[in-house]
Amino acid sequence: MKYRIEISSVAEAEIDAAFLNLSQLTSPVKASQWHGGLIEAIESLSVMPNRCSLALENKYFSQDIR
Repeated sequence: MKYRIEISSVAEAEIDAAFLNLSQLTSPVKASQWHGGLIEAIESLSVMPNRCSLALENKYFSQDIR
């Protein structure tokens, strides 16, 4: 069974900001590797949703938030 993954606009903006910051602090190559790994981890939740712990915000939602 595949689950739908939703990334909020706030999360997308924070990911973009972290990527840009990492690019400046280290290198664009390392930032790209980090970004790719993050996206891969997020996408893995579609087939293994319990792989990651519940988010701190989970208590505010009726569905599990990871």
